[in-house]
Amino acid sequence: MTININKQKDSRRIRDKKPDIGTRVGESFNSALLLLFTVAILTVPLSFIGATVNRIIILIIINIIAVVGISIFSGNSGILTIGHVAFYGIGAYVSGLLTTSPDIKMEFLPNLPEFLMNLNLSLLPAIIIVGIISAFLGLLTGLPISRLRNTSAIIATFSLLVISHYSLIGAKDFTNGNKSFYGVDQVVDVWTALGFLALAIGIAFLFKQSSAGLQLRAFRDDEIAAKSMGVKVNRRLLESWIISATVMGVAGALFAHTVGAFAPRAFYFLKTFELIAMLIVGGIQSISGAVCGTILIAVLLEIVRNIENGFVLFGLEVPPLWGLTQFCLSGIILLVLYLRPSGLFGNTEITLPFTKNLWPLSKKKVYETISMAPVFKKDNIGSGDMGKCLRADAVTKNFSGLQALNKVSIEVQPGEVVGLVGPNGAGKTTLINIVTGSLVLTDGRIFIDDKEITSWSMQSIALAGLGRTFQNIRLFKELTVRENIMVSVSANKDHSGLSLEKTATNWLVEFNLQEYAHRLAGTIPYGYQRELEIARALALRPRYLLLDEPAAGMNRAESENLLKLLKDIRTRYGVGILIVDHDLHLIMKLCDRVVVINKGEVIASGKPDEIQKAPQVIEAYLGTDQE
Repeated sequence: MTININKQKDSRRIRDKKPDIGTRVGESFNSALLLLFTVAILTVPLSFIGATVNRIIILIIINIIAVVGISIFSGNSGILTIGHVAFYGIGAYVSGLLTTSPDIKMEFLPNLPEFLMNLNLSLLPAIIIVGIISAFLGLLTGLPISRLRNTSAIIATFSLLVISHYSLIGAKDFTNGNKSFYGVDQVVDVWTALGFLALAIGIAFLFKQSSAGLQLRAFRDDEIAAKSMGVKVNRRLLESWIISATVMGVAGALFAHTVGAFAPRAFYFLKTFELIAMLIVGGIQSISGAVCGTILIAVLLEIVRNIENGFVLFGLEVPPLWGLTQFCLSGIILLVLYLRPSGLFGNTEITLPFTKNLWPLSKKKVYETISMAPVFKKDNIGSGDMGKCLRADAVTKNFSGLQALNKVSIEVQPGEVVGLVGPNGAGKTTLINIVTGSLVLTDGRIFIDDKEITSWSMQSIALAGLGRTFQNIRLFKELTVRENIMVSVSANKDHSGLSLEKTATNWLVEFNLQEYAHRLAGTIPYGYQRELEIARALALRPRYLLLDEPAAGMNRAESENLLKLLKDIRTRYGVGILIVDHDLHLIMKLCDRVVVINKGEVIASGKPDEIQKAPQVIEAYLGTDQE
């Protein structure tokens, strides 16, 4: 690994072959436009064949809207939701109540409250109200769900589906129970459906390319790393859940005004199964996959349903094959998961070269000139106040009776480099995890400057001025190198007057990583991954930087380069550095002070030359001749 630390501070210029926000928004616009154009080309001509085909086409478009809605949450968070059909059903019933004529409602909903009985809105205002109600219900349900992860979250969304289904059945005065809700005006045509599809795809792309979407995708890759970069994970999950619920509610309203009559069974397991199949087959992380997967599955379903109802082949009558639709759906899901687990599109979005200039912002100059001098100043990162420090007071940590740390105290001044060393299992990483909020201490207190942060969350601690790296590299491997930096910059919300992309690019230049800017972080060489992790931590603009074995896996030349880099960081930015490493050569040459712990206790503290001669340190590392 080659680390270039001798950069020209005032005159260095870079050329980034991809413009920042113009291209990022432009590519999203182009992808959205291409998807919409593709759907229109495939569906509009067919809609003129006949009323039956026209209705099928409209329902396919509505399914695309619904799947795109699910992808806003599941695609960005990585958490599969089974409960979103609940919002789909609620949207259908609410729109039906708002638009069905009073005479028809009087016939099958005689106990409906008077204000609902007399309502007879048109489609657009009804959909606006449906969107508001769906967003509110998304907020109520999202508050608990956004705090759950993995299997717990999936089970919670499944519970939401079950609760909504039986609530629709039980609310007979409003829904007609198990019987059909009918009389809804069938006013949705292909163009109306395509208009709402354009809106849904646009919302999905805007969220995906927003700072909130970027941070949520960082969470999808690695929650611990995202929190340590200051990402407020629960808030991002809640935001995406609310937006997703709103889109699903609108899709449900469009469905109601397409079919005219429906019952609660239309919004239960079978519908959920279909939509999830469409999402998984296309690719859960791709909006393009959501659209194309829906079209593919919808066409196959129409073919299979005709076969399922029975047919005549060469004069031979084949009886109905009940369950064939679900059997084929299951088979397709299993086949795709086996051959391509990430779906047909993976995490890619489709675009075409000739669409590059369709979005005005993408016409900016391809080469940008960026001066490094105004961006990186010592006071931009370190506090420069030598009277303050990062301090751990008498920290104790027990794991089910095992004492990992016993009243360990340590402090780091701004601009000071402190080494934390000790044998394997001494408690070094445990101390860093406690200081950064990854672990809860048993006793003791932690301070950043004059603020006690003992009970703070990881995100709050990071935003208070504490950056870190990990013993085992924890990059966002499915994000690009530049996006990894952008996560920290966006969480910190201090871009020094520059755009998010430019600020991130400047950090890459600072660490000589600009040539890897558009590559996935998990694909660059190991040494550069270590360097990127340090750059990502610094992009948070911390006052203190905690490095957990940054030289692990490096050879001597790489360690020497790392030594120069860390000295340069300390000199230029004035950050206090606490470094844990087994490379004693690096520790002794880099650190102003060294703290040695063994078996969870501090056994020595002082200058490097003093520590090397301390008998208790020699004994901890080499042992004694006594048995």
